[in-house]
Amino acid sequence: MRFNVIHVYGLGTDIIKVFESAFPDREIRTINGKADLAASIGEIEVIFVFRPPRGIWSGAKRLQLIQTIGAGVDSVLPAPDLPSTVHITNARGVHGVQMSEYALAMMLAFAKELPRAIANQQERRWQRTTPSSLEGKTCSILGMGTIGRTVAERAKQFGMRVIGTQREPKTFIPADEVVAPEQTEYALREADYVVVTLPLTPLTRNLLDETRLSQMKRETVIINMARGGIIDEPALANMLKQGRLRGAVLDALAEEPLSESSELWTTPNLIITPHMAGGIPGYLDRVLTIFIDNVRRFEEGRPLRNEVDRTRGY
Repeated sequence: MRFNVIHVYGLGTDIIKVFESAFPDREIRTINGKADLAASIGEIEVIFVFRPPRGIWSGAKRLQLIQTIGAGVDSVLPAPDLPSTVHITNARGVHGVQMSEYALAMMLAFAKELPRAIANQQERRWQRTTPSSLEGKTCSILGMGTIGRTVAERAKQFGMRVIGTQREPKTFIPADEVVAPEQTEYALREADYVVVTLPLTPLTRNLLDETRLSQMKRETVIINMARGGIIDEPALANMLKQGRLRGAVLDALAEEPLSESSELWTTPNLIITPHMAGGIPGYLDRVLTIFIDNVRRFEEGRPLRNEVDRTRGY
């Protein structure tokens, strides 16, 4: 089959020029807003999406392929109303370098006491501290997928011990140990730094609750680059306020954008960034390369890149 019309949802109009260049022989249509998507859903065959609404898929009688702009597909799944024949593909593989750099930057920031130094500078206070080193410390990576493996490689270059969790544990050269999710508590107890790169699924939602957070050492720093729903944020804030954790970094939050009234803004030893760890100049071009390839593959009956297992949710 051939897709004559390609629909784009949730992105600016600038993307149209990119699509028209990539598909000069196709019609490109943008959809703005849930109402427009719901009204058009019956005619859509293939769609490139960013955070689509839920509850609109039952009318997708012609839909064949959904390409998401990110690696996580929790904005689409679970979708009980989505026909089982629809293929979902994601942007897996384009985040590893920049997200591993982000993780190491944040670990180094705490090791070298940068949050405290910045606070002292703002208060015009000259107070010397003793920085630590990443060498010899343990980095536990929850989710040894593409991103997690790249973080492991970078961490090992700094002389760190690396423990990873994976649904079906495999031996990776960068990691010292890879354990099953049932051993998450072990990985947390051992860690000086915890890096979260898990997909958000029913199994990982609220995985780091108060009980598991309390199992970490007081010196532990947790870095969440995945999804906000994985961590109990109120429990995390309380532990930071009580000094029961050394620090935390949240690039992904349960509420995005974070409201001005949130207690997280003023929580001590917490760094907040606006879901930017995976960003890099040319990011969209990289995702479009995958999408263009998948359109060709689908039309030619070949296996798709980055197809999502709808049962697992990633």
